[in-house]
Amino acid sequence: MVGSDDNKPNDSESAANNIESNEQNEDNVREEYVQLDTKLDELNQALDLLEQKNDDIHKRLKELLQSNKDIRQQLRHENAEIN
Repeated sequence: MVGSDDNKPNDSESAANNIESNEQNEDNVREEYVQLDTKLDELNQALDLLEQKNDDIHKRLKELLQSNKDIRQQLRHENAEIN
């Protein structure tokens, strides 16, 4: 045709490019979700570890508190026997 641009993509090429572009975008989104899911799993594991350490510290502090109470009671008892 006179005045037509042969370098201009036709409708079928444009549609194919759009489909390919959409598929690429979907693949990128899926990859980002996989990476995000992996990071969330890592964070969850780190939080689980922190929670376990916190529970261990709490348990040890309760044991220490009970030990101190027992020692105080024993000292009071010994002081009462001496007086």
